[in-house]
Amino acid sequence: MWFPFALLSAFFYALLWTLGRASRGMPTSVVTAMQFIAGPFLLLSVTQTIDYPWGEWWWKAYLFLPLFFLPLTFFAMTSALHATQVTLVKPLFGLSSIATLIVASSFFGEEVTRLGVLGIAFITLGLFVLYHGRWHAWREAGPWMVLLGAIIFGTNAAILAAVLKKFPHVLAIAAIIFTGSFVWNLVFSLREWGRMRWSRKHVIILLGLILSCTGQDLVTMYAFTLGPSPYVIAVKRTSVLMTAFLGYVFLHERDQSLLRLLLSASLVVLGVIALTLH
Repeated sequence: MWFPFALLSAFFYALLWTLGRASRGMPTSVVTAMQFIAGPFLLLSVTQTIDYPWGEWWWKAYLFLPLFFLPLTFFAMTSALHATQVTLVKPLFGLSSIATLIVASSFFGEEVTRLGVLGIAFITLGLFVLYHGRWHAWREAGPWMVLLGAIIFGTNAAILAAVLKKFPHVLAIAAIIFTGSFVWNLVFSLREWGRMRWSRKHVIILLGLILSCTGQDLVTMYAFTLGPSPYVIAVKRTSVLMTAFLGYVFLHERDQSLLRLLLSASLVVLGVIALTLH
């Protein structure tokens, strides 16, 4: 029963990236803040039933990520999508799984298996196919910001896995992440709201971003309650493939053939699945 929810989560995540690209022209901080507007409501809800471990040193140490590093990273991701085609930057997020593996093996004792090495090889090959003949894209800031974001998110995933062993409340942690990103980007956007044009198209895009951002998080967590989390994450990574298709069809990012896009995205997905299930 977990599979359709994991697949729905992948679709929401692909839609989030696609709409993020479609929102170019709107102020970056406004777009980023609106994605996480559900954060304070979610936090208010979970605090009614869950007590956060505020007195624990490891919890205070972890909070630097969701309250400081992740809000800036989400802002950078939106900036990258506004500057660079989503079909070029979304596959780079496969590198976050490599970062997770490196951090987990270096600091938390996880072993690097042959399947993990194979996964790294597939991701590398997929990115080579994607960028072959288009290395000039790296002259722009977008790919570099996404690369840095992938490293930060991958590191966060490894640390979060350790935190969840002590505080197994995914929804409560998601509420912190959403609220931190909303508050910081709301502050960043204070001077930008005057530049915002509230056309029907922009409103629809923002509503879609709110739905997809909140939906992918909640649906993923619900899928975790129904099946093994590594399998859920593996299926969710098919969002790379979905994003390539959505970007080609709906955003008309057709500088390369759909076959090449899907081939490169598929290799990245296979690599991430191998890393996830190793």
